[in-house]
Amino acid sequence: MDIHCAFSYSWLMTSHNTNSFSLNNFSLVVIGLLLSTTLPAATLLIRGGTLIDMTGHPPMHNANILIEDDHISRIWQGSSESNYPSDTRIIEAKGKFIIPGLIDSHIHYNGYMGELFLAHGITTVNDLSSRPDWQTAVKKGLNSGQLRGPRYLYCKRIGKAEASEVAALVSAIRQQADCIRFDANSAEPLTIAVTAIADQSHIGVIAHSYDALKSARLGIDGVEHLEGVAISTIQSELGRKAVAGLTLEEGHKNPLLYQYMEPEHFDEVIQQLIAANVYLNPTLVHEWKGVINRTAQFEQDELRLLNQHSLQYIPLDEKLVSLGQYHWADPGLINATENEAVPEVFINNSYMIRTRTLRAQIEKGYRNIQQFLRRFVRAGGKLYSGTDTAAASTPGLSLHHEMQLYVDAGISTEAALASSTRWAAEQLRIEDKLGTISPGKLADLVILGADPLKDIANTRRIEQVLLAGKPVDTSYHSDYHFPFQQFGIVTKHLYHLPPVLEKVIPGIATQHSQTSIRITGENFVPESLVLFDGETVRTTWVSPTELSAVLEPRHTSEPGSYLLGVSTPAPGGGRVESLEFIIDYPE
Repeated sequence: MDIHCAFSYSWLMTSHNTNSFSLNNFSLVVIGLLLSTTLPAATLLIRGGTLIDMTGHPPMHNANILIEDDHISRIWQGSSESNYPSDTRIIEAKGKFIIPGLIDSHIHYNGYMGELFLAHGITTVNDLSSRPDWQTAVKKGLNSGQLRGPRYLYCKRIGKAEASEVAALVSAIRQQADCIRFDANSAEPLTIAVTAIADQSHIGVIAHSYDALKSARLGIDGVEHLEGVAISTIQSELGRKAVAGLTLEEGHKNPLLYQYMEPEHFDEVIQQLIAANVYLNPTLVHEWKGVINRTAQFEQDELRLLNQHSLQYIPLDEKLVSLGQYHWADPGLINATENEAVPEVFINNSYMIRTRTLRAQIEKGYRNIQQFLRRFVRAGGKLYSGTDTAAASTPGLSLHHEMQLYVDAGISTEAALASSTRWAAEQLRIEDKLGTISPGKLADLVILGADPLKDIANTRRIEQVLLAGKPVDTSYHSDYHFPFQQFGIVTKHLYHLPPVLEKVIPGIATQHSQTSIRITGENFVPESLVLFDGETVRTTWVSPTELSAVLEPRHTSEPGSYLLGVSTPAPGGGRVESLEFIIDYPE
């Protein structure tokens, strides 16, 4: 039923109920006409701007874009024709630049994100979380317009399944989700079977990968992150041996890996990826924001955004996670001399840099990544931008930073913009609906105040955003509400995990003594503090499973039973007090 007709019907029935009006035959005829008549389409004309349609055509100056309801109806250049409805709404765009709505292809949606995406021109997002019931409800709410936020897509993760079930499995996913996701170590027979049927069903398949060339052979068409790309280029015995000595975490930071990339093998890897039509999602902001030459600039961008009063509904832990990632590679976080031979450590995926030498190795890896991506795109390879937000970055803003890093690597502004429009839509197999501006496509558009092809930073000069042909409010509201909340720790791999306590050694001390104790357990970080009777005491971090502390005579002044605990600060973290400790009488 047309929404306008439904409203009219509801209004008539309300009149009947409240005014005791008897519906006669004439009224029934009116209702029938309302229900059967298609009302004229709402029309909007964007007039006089420069159209960057991302189809490969050069920019069209003095362009006119006619939108009917949620689709683009016509595009023409020159004087504004008069053969459109007289009540058409006009948006004057002279001196402005019109691009397709932006797409963030790798996010983990949370309730506070909607306004941030819209305000930054991101009209479509693809959620790679694994919460199908939650995602189903969120998708209905956002895509029906009942919730304010971007167009919402999500990937369905495939775990174990029998080959005989694949056709039914893919069909079910196609009805519910928008793409298929595999983990790095998914079974090969299942992956091959799924990718074959998914390709026939026109649904994209992405994967985390420890070997991009192997993923290409299995039929994967989108590779998340760059671990698999790096490993594919490392072919020497020495390089393979070095990689074997690393502890790699799927989808997390693996910064020591990339220094071993072998540029002499870049071209052969690139040609094989392009031949298999594999798209790459580099997630540079996610992994490298602490070592780029724009770290200070990007951090200030985020601080200015997150300090806005109307955005105080963003969870504090999420702010701390994102801002903290600008400093994960700061030298000297753990005391060490310049050349001290100590191993690197991971703590809940927070990389602790011990020496400047280690920092130099990480920076070398980033230069390798820049070179590979530059050569990949120049050879005809395609990127699709995803930021893994909010795992390490602020939603919305991070996509603009991502495109800037592509340009910094030597990639053209047009290619950087394609990564968040046309190529992103192609990878998601929605290029018939989104990604470019042409008749028949959904009218997701962004009007900019400056030319993004001259400076990719101009994608942030947003003046108006249209979602499905409707101008959207891009301001922030302190009372923004999203009903589908998530409980507990969301960005788990970058939050401090709650401490887990096992035992205290020793478990007893003598009255008035100074006593050293050890607490064993899990999830301890250098900022964790031991608690005695609710009070923090002098603490030394030994490892993720051990803390040492000193109880002073003032702590042991009264005999009795006390509780020991551990407090770990935000983001995440928590306070646990569960270990019994005895203060005994002196001999």
